[in-house]
Amino acid sequence: MTQRTPPTPAPAAWLLAVVIAGYIVLFTGAAWHKLHVYLMGFDLAVHTQVIWNTANGRIAATSAFAATDSYLGIDMIPTELLLTPFYALAPAVETLLLLKTVVLALGAVPVYLLVRDRFSNTWAGLAFAVMFLLYHPVEYMNLYEFQIRAFATTFLLAALLFLERRRVGWLWLAALLALGCRSDVGLVLAGMGLYSRTGSLAGEDRPDRRIALTLGVLPIVVGLGWIGLSVAVLVPLFRNGTEFLYANVIYGWLGSSPGDMLGTLLTRPGFVLAVVLSPDRLRYLLEMFLPFAFLLLLQPRMLIITLPIFAMNLLSSSPNIHASTRYHYQAAIIPFMVVGSAYALHWLSVNRPLRQQYAALAAMVLLALVCNIGLRNPLLALATRSDIEPARIAAAERLLAQVPAAAALTTTSTIGPHAAQREQLYFFPGNIIYPADKVELGEYLLIDDREARPEGRERLAQLAGSGRYQLLAEEHGVSLWRRAQP
Repeated sequence: MTQRTPPTPAPAAWLLAVVIAGYIVLFTGAAWHKLHVYLMGFDLAVHTQVIWNTANGRIAATSAFAATDSYLGIDMIPTELLLTPFYALAPAVETLLLLKTVVLALGAVPVYLLVRDRFSNTWAGLAFAVMFLLYHPVEYMNLYEFQIRAFATTFLLAALLFLERRRVGWLWLAALLALGCRSDVGLVLAGMGLYSRTGSLAGEDRPDRRIALTLGVLPIVVGLGWIGLSVAVLVPLFRNGTEFLYANVIYGWLGSSPGDMLGTLLTRPGFVLAVVLSPDRLRYLLEMFLPFAFLLLLQPRMLIITLPIFAMNLLSSSPNIHASTRYHYQAAIIPFMVVGSAYALHWLSVNRPLRQQYAALAAMVLLALVCNIGLRNPLLALATRSDIEPARIAAAERLLAQVPAAAALTTTSTIGPHAAQREQLYFFPGNIIYPADKVELGEYLLIDDREARPEGRERLAQLAGSGRYQLLAEEHGVSLWRRAQP
């Protein structure tokens, strides 16, 4: 029996492996540096505590939020809990940052394969894989603390690859992992089902009934069902029956209930458009579309997949967070921006000479590089930060070392990730997400004055004046307090 020799990887594939490895080393180092100079905060602290608690038998437990002691009362993140075994092998904050970088970098692989298949050209695959890694939303998301939503980017890319290749089992594995990153991914999966139904499946003379169901109808049903189940049943279950946290926090300007919000959208379109088309939101759209030359607009089937997430971001009351390329709220848009743009370029160049196709690819890579630098490269932004104070960092570390590991601690944002391996962690001075009335649940207060804000300084003065907390030490603007003994 003749043994089949496996195909030799193309030079472009080897080069992609080198690019991915270099990206992982560079961005892991940058993320660790950002952590160690105290430029990461709330999100990393919360998710570190969730995974640390899970590793210690308290599944998804968290202490910082109101109305729930489980992160599942904030959103559905079962995929995040699957990281626990990796964290248990090396229980450190750095492990989570490494895992995020590795998974996000590996998103370049399905990009390479999807584009290679469409162009029948490995160099086209490599070009778009590089553009994916150069894309601002990818790099900023990578360096923004820790959010499981970032993992959805790679899982959705994998799901799209298996959808195009009709690999049903692998498609659903990737889709379920993506759904487990956040509830809103359900909208994206439904969009992928619509994409499948209106595309190649619809064009087949006699599509296999089972394939048509599992690649078209089922993603729509499961996607919409997942977001409905999460928002209406599962999350409230873990919130002791109270409403989904983010509805009124983020979209309250539209109305006090989902019905009121829908009514505003339908009856006051001028009012809504005036908000959506504000300069900051238009800049956000420019930063999303420009690096790929607005090509996604030529692929309406794939553009439709992104519209619910774009709408959620543009309608947010916090455009500097949600409608911004510097956080993680673009995770479910990125796969379709990259691949849809590649498909559009193929459509434009399919009948042109090969040298013109290569020229177009080179121009796209150049545009991606120019946008990466011109829109402020996140590595450069991190390297040129002028607000790093080694003395303050050293003071925070010395004072944190005085807090017993089992003690309940209230602290400010950037100290949080370094103190998160404990059951009771609260944030000072509190905000709409992290309630201020939990501040006094901390046996110790560790406060960086820069982050306390005026209301925090006033609160701290009240706590000290009332005798409820006593100052233990203060160095370089960082103070350690302990609850007074009765």
